[in-house]
Amino acid sequence: MNIKSWWKWVKSLQATRKWFVILILIRPIVDNFYDLKKFSAISSPLYIVGVLTPVFILMSLASKKLPASKSSGSDVLMGGFSALLIFNCFVYYSLELSVLALGDTIKYLTPVLLYFYCRRFIQSRTDLLGILTTCLISCIFPFGLLIYEGIFNPIAVEYLTEGRGGGSRVRGGYGDIMNYAVYIVILFLSSSYFFLNNIYKKYAISLKFKPFHIVVCLLLCFYGLTAIKQVSTFAVCFALFILLMSHNLRNSKGIFFVLAVLLIVVPFFAEDIYVSQIDPLIHKEIAIAEGDASSDGALNGRMTRWEKYFEAWEQMPTINHFIGVASSNHPWIDIMIGGGMHSDYVRILFLTGIIGLSFYVLFLLSIAINYFRFELPEKFLTLGMVASILLWSVSTIPTMYAPVLYMVFSIFAYSVLPNNKIYR
Repeated sequence: MNIKSWWKWVKSLQATRKWFVILILIRPIVDNFYDLKKFSAISSPLYIVGVLTPVFILMSLASKKLPASKSSGSDVLMGGFSALLIFNCFVYYSLELSVLALGDTIKYLTPVLLYFYCRRFIQSRTDLLGILTTCLISCIFPFGLLIYEGIFNPIAVEYLTEGRGGGSRVRGGYGDIMNYAVYIVILFLSSSYFFLNNIYKKYAISLKFKPFHIVVCLLLCFYGLTAIKQVSTFAVCFALFILLMSHNLRNSKGIFFVLAVLLIVVPFFAEDIYVSQIDPLIHKEIAIAEGDASSDGALNGRMTRWEKYFEAWEQMPTINHFIGVASSNHPWIDIMIGGGMHSDYVRILFLTGIIGLSFYVLFLLSIAINYFRFELPEKFLTLGMVASILLWSVSTIPTMYAPVLYMVFSIFAYSVLPNNKIYR
């Protein structure tokens, strides 16, 4: 939808839904004040928003003004995962009883609350388009900040060791570079979706994303990738690029676009991009795979960390392997279920056990299966979002970054709508 249609859609929303749109728009600005938490949690806009979000979700879910949703198989799987998550968070907080533990508990529970909220928010394709347009608008601030840091002066710089490729990367006022990374993927996925909609005219929309627009967006994404130098986001964007190219091969306009991109990128830029940007980041991993370096340094040292905490996990009672570590009363619980694991698969395994991780992975697969229900643009959107989460989760923790979850769960909620609603 264009800006006029988007604004009309926003004004039509009842308060139980309108606050979510406002949250998406202000989040990239709020997150930029991350460092204020060093002075006081009360003075940190990020903490305030983090606490208020589940409050607004629960108030909205309790309201009769929020539309009801029809249950799906994916909801059952998410419900199973949620039950174990809630149980472990309750046990963890009961044992810790501290402000820090309460903050962590809110952070861990917010994603599942957000999913069930989005299930009731997204009632039609119009709602999905409204959220995607909102996400696209929200990218203006972080990309403006990236450009500012590139042209004028970096706000915050991280220097990489030689083992991690060397050089430096920027992170603005955010907590870490993953904050930039989520907006790179949001821009890539949403702009590509709107572009495919303009090529595939069966369910056309009025937001005109022509080849020039998508090229500009892809260039912005590539600029962002070179600025943050994160291997996992390079992998996600490469996967999305392959999906975009393959989903363009359905008509003459799409084929022409793919050929034009490949003829420009492959001969002139592909080798330089790999040598200057990608190879320095993955050189050590290749050396480890070939046996020329110690495996202790794999995935930027994450392998060593995982081995350490898996040894602790193996010493816990067998029941904790299946339902989560919170009730084991181990002194490392807060680390094992937190962001320090640098892998959502590992973190979720520790937090909810083998059963919880199984529910979560099956939930993602159940979303991916909906691919076959849709037309081409929605096929790309659904599969692209699932692929992004699956790839990111190997060495990062996407479920702890709210801005990307706003888009993730909106797309997932749309994908499980009844057939009579998906193109309404």
